[in-house]
Amino acid sequence: MTMQKVEVFKASDGSLWENKEKAERHEVFLSKNMIVEEFLDNEINPYRAIAQRTIARTTIINWEFWKNKNAE
Repeated sequence: MTMQKVEVFKASDGSLWENKEKAERHEVFLSKNMIVEEFLDNEINPYRAIAQRTIARTTIINWEFWKNKNAE
């Protein structure tokens, strides 16, 4: 068996990511998680089922990530 050197990206919480984009998206999740959860718990959010909530959370985080990457 031959060992190989691999490059990973370490997020602020210590988690390791295989590529920079995934690590950056995770950092957005870490920085926005509290406010996103607050929104998801609010009565204004109609997506209460677990699967819907997961989709909503992922969409919000992806939106924030996209916004950060595409800011002028």
